[in-house]
Amino acid sequence: MATRALHVVPADAPGAVISDPGNFTPYYVDALCSGLRRLDVHTWVVSSPPLFSVVDPGGRYQVRHCFFPALKGRLGRVLRHRTRLRQAVKALAYPAGIWRTWRILADQPAGVLHVQWALVPLLDGLLARALQARGWRIVYTVHDPLPGPGRPLAAWHHRRFLRRADALIVHTPAIRQALVAGYPEVAGRVHVIPHGGISHPLPTEADRASARLRLRLEVDRPLLLLFGMIKPYKGLEDLLAAMPGILARVPRCRLVVAGEALMPMQSIERQIERLRLGDAVVLRPGFVPDAEVGAYFTAADLVVAPYRDIAASGVVVTAQGYGRAVLVTRVGGLPEFVEPDACGIVVPPRDPDALAKATGRALADPEALDRMGRRAWKRIARAHDWTDVARQTLALYQAVRLAQPESRPAWRSIAR
Repeated sequence: MATRALHVVPADAPGAVISDPGNFTPYYVDALCSGLRRLDVHTWVVSSPPLFSVVDPGGRYQVRHCFFPALKGRLGRVLRHRTRLRQAVKALAYPAGIWRTWRILADQPAGVLHVQWALVPLLDGLLARALQARGWRIVYTVHDPLPGPGRPLAAWHHRRFLRRADALIVHTPAIRQALVAGYPEVAGRVHVIPHGGISHPLPTEADRASARLRLRLEVDRPLLLLFGMIKPYKGLEDLLAAMPGILARVPRCRLVVAGEALMPMQSIERQIERLRLGDAVVLRPGFVPDAEVGAYFTAADLVVAPYRDIAASGVVVTAQGYGRAVLVTRVGGLPEFVEPDACGIVVPPRDPDALAKATGRALADPEALDRMGRRAWKRIARAHDWTDVARQTLALYQAVRLAQPESRPAWRSIAR
């Protein structure tokens, strides 16, 4: 994307720089920037070249590829499915990305750097310290659970970065409670701002049938959907282990797994073969273009998110925006997305038997599933509108800019 000149925002409408070094949450960043733009707040993004598709092809905000610019083009395609090699390349290149970010921001008027991911907390903390010496404020959104007592060195690195942040954002009260329990020194700086969502028009039965035909799926079979990038923590193995029990209750049920595979799929394919699930499971391990996302959620009877470990999930919010009930596990803040309004189902993690029983009961009562989905849709419209999320985020930016900063020593070697 072409880089335009930086827009210097007036003091009464502070802008922000959104940092997502690994391009892990491009759609979250895009929606947040779009929401801030509707509030007349100008933002730009520090990130890396996308592995899949450009999220903002219209150039509504600036994107600086400070991190991993070599991942563009052919090298990016080579590394896309080589997770360990890609991680090694990124680890070696990360310091250069920190340096490029510093060089850009050091010459700009002090503002807010909103960090989405601190991939190397020690280096991210050094950058934060140097920017704070120039008057910048640091806001950090904690998207995933942070290391616990079982990983003392990683927890120590994260703790050093958390101490630099002027404010922390989490998406639910339960995530806030867990973060403060593990890192009590941040208690006064943690703010709950919901994960934004979009309420689409509620699909009709005709829409559902049309979506299934478009996706080459049978119109009349109960359909489960596991959507999004396929990673080990998503619990796909647990869901497959539950499928024989689900099929015993709902024999014609079908599971569709749609999303880019960022883990080896050979073991998944062997599990499907071993459990004789060939007719019941449809694997579509590829990136789903924006134009097809709605079709998958519209086609589904129930969206399943049997995660083993996570804080919050954009997939859950997206499903609810299409009026779909979601089955989640009791990890992180996921229960808070479905329990308050009885708009989904919660089961223990890593428990195929519980997963099978709950899924079978849900599919046996399509009217109850529809009621859950409608309550979920109303919940997204009421509590997760992106403009309101952006408004809360902007209020936090303004608060940290007005607050008296703590006394922090500058990192001299980078601040010169």
